[in-house]
Amino acid sequence: MPVADHAAGASVEPTSGPPKGTGRARIALFGIFGIQNLGNECTLQATLHNVRERLPGAELYTICYEPRDVLRRHALPSVSVSARSSTDAISAPSAAGRNPLRRWLRILFRRIPGELREWLRAFRTLQGTDLLLMTGTGMLTDYNCSASGYPYDVLKWTVAGRLAGCKVRFVSIGVGPLHERLSRRFVRWALGLADYRSYRDHVSRSRLEALGIDTSRDRIFPDLAFSLPPAALPDGPAPNGRRCVVGLGVMNHVDAHEPGHDRPERYRRYLSRMGDFAAWLLERGYGVRILQGDAKHDGTARRDLRATLEQRGLKYGVADIVDEDSTSVSELLVQLAQTDVVVSPRFHNLILGLLLNKPVMSISYDPKNDALLEQFGLGRYCQPIDALDVDRLIEQFIDLDRHRAERLSVLREKADEHRRRLDEQYRLVLANR
Repeated sequence: MPVADHAAGASVEPTSGPPKGTGRARIALFGIFGIQNLGNECTLQATLHNVRERLPGAELYTICYEPRDVLRRHALPSVSVSARSSTDAISAPSAAGRNPLRRWLRILFRRIPGELREWLRAFRTLQGTDLLLMTGTGMLTDYNCSASGYPYDVLKWTVAGRLAGCKVRFVSIGVGPLHERLSRRFVRWALGLADYRSYRDHVSRSRLEALGIDTSRDRIFPDLAFSLPPAALPDGPAPNGRRCVVGLGVMNHVDAHEPGHDRPERYRRYLSRMGDFAAWLLERGYGVRILQGDAKHDGTARRDLRATLEQRGLKYGVADIVDEDSTSVSELLVQLAQTDVVVSPRFHNLILGLLLNKPVMSISYDPKNDALLEQFGLGRYCQPIDALDVDRLIEQFIDLDRHRAERLSVLREKADEHRRRLDEQYRLVLANR
């Protein structure tokens, strides 16, 4: 059955699903893929590797937000989540939304008929599919959208999957803030239809318990990125007495549901404090490598940090700062391999750093970062992004750097344990399709 990229107008067609009973599995991977978020990309890369390794004859395709990007990166057939598949379109207000009459006319004559077609398309897409894997990628949140964004999309495809006869399994799901009542209902209904659920940390499970969802039979497994194949992890340079290089991640943290009037000031304050920390590192002989975790959105933060530092006389190309673009997981991994310590707000900057056996510090915009570092015995090296204290950050860094060498074996053992636990989970979710 053809699967079309309705949002982009391009056809991305997997082969027809095999008849049931042939032994060849047809598996759909649902996730926030294709939007240039490198954390989501490494989730997809890890999942693809592990499913193919265990089911080499399986036919795989994704249900995602930018199918052409997935096709380009992974040569993988894909279908758009919906005709409004762009994540910008999900969260952007429309002129009709500001006019009540136009809004209701649009809902009655365009949105409802269009959504009925979308539900039918989802059902037809999943016919003949054995397993729908809902794979991490922060889909259970309305942090940067409304209830009609990710929560609605997850519910629609979960319902369509069950109607089409699929097994639906939520695997190492992260649960973010759910501000809207309707978002919480959508998530509750979707999870209630699944025949398997696991979460990447206790924070996610606790958020669902707070919604009244029974999670007593659900398990916690590590983030799927910990199952990246070892062959994908580059070696770093040998120490040989060289100076310590700090990977400094940046991001423009914006919660769409928080008041907008103080966002510019909060962002300027964050940049100023990151500039203070970078300047301190450079004054004491550390190298600094700027990191991003989102190829679409973090470029602005990188440019703004550069302007902040150059205003202080720290010129790129003269000061010991490396700032290179990264548009793929492999490029980001190469950059991380050149560091000795990672300090970042981006969740998957921290995970990939840990996979490469780098001690990490978190400037946290969500409790998931703190939970991750707790798992690795690094819980005291976290700070909230909106209350960043530079003096304390320096103290934390000095302590971490002092004990860096003695922590490496513990970090390696913990990363290996996460990989083994994910091996167990793949065996669970790929059985009894």
